[in-house]
Amino acid sequence: MSEQTLPWDEDALQRLEKMPSFVRNMAKAKIEKAAREAGESKVTTAFLDANKGKLMG
Repeated sequence: MSEQTLPWDEDALQRLEKMPSFVRNMAKAKIEKAAREAGESKVTTAFLDANKGKLMG
């Protein structure tokens, strides 16, 4: 069962688009899962900045 995707703010989406295409889908899924677990209703640049080490480690 796949989880629904979360909405992304425009700046966060632009950061995602800058990632290499071969990792983009995996990164998107990992970021959205972390955002959901943190109780976020949207992926924002503030969330990306605050969780950068956790998301990329």
